[in-house]
Amino acid sequence: MGHYSKKDAISVVTKCALRFKNELDGKNLLFVCYDKTDRLSLIEFTFKSMNFLHMTGLVPDRNITAKEFYRKCVDHKLSERDFEFPENGTAELKLDVLPHVISKDLSARMIGDLGSLHLKLHTEKLAGSVRACVGFVHTGNGRYVPNTVLKTDIRDNVDKPSRVVAVLRKGIEHRAYREVTYKVRDFDFSSSKWPDEYGYVPRLLESDRQQTDKSVI
Repeated sequence: MGHYSKKDAISVVTKCALRFKNELDGKNLLFVCYDKTDRLSLIEFTFKSMNFLHMTGLVPDRNITAKEFYRKCVDHKLSERDFEFPENGTAELKLDVLPHVISKDLSARMIGDLGSLHLKLHTEKLAGSVRACVGFVHTGNGRYVPNTVLKTDIRDNVDKPSRVVAVLRKGIEHRAYREVTYKVRDFDFSSSKWPDEYGYVPRLLESDRQQTDKSVI
């Protein structure tokens, strides 16, 4: 279909699944964001093996679950008979940018709620850049899980985008974040009032900056 053969698609999703396993599977990402009024917002995203299929846009054989599709990709066992391309051509657009967004910070520099003119996308929140976005839906426990990837400029699809100034990562089973995967340099994270649950994060970000500065010397 189009410029992707099934062989091409297998190559892309296999490489991306392996990166998903290393960077995102079983992880939470905490995005630290500020809007135009300098209001702090914290958004937590959760990634599990079952989420990967939805990010590819491919349609698996009816006997293959989302988890099984992911496992076949990771094990280099995905075959051409295991999936189809959807007729609307969206899978090709997703495959174009999937390698860009599968990373420890999603290559996301802005976040926003899906604009009212784009409700047909069936997602709620977008995280991304001028090149691509990952769409998320709410789980009901305060977190979001990915359900799509879009090849589009995030500014054209969200209302009032917020700037991403830091991203942290941890295992789902861990209580506290200890790893900083992205951070704007020379940003004063202590100037805002943080929720008690994340009161330790500004110190962690400041400590990470000091370590980064020392490595440059």
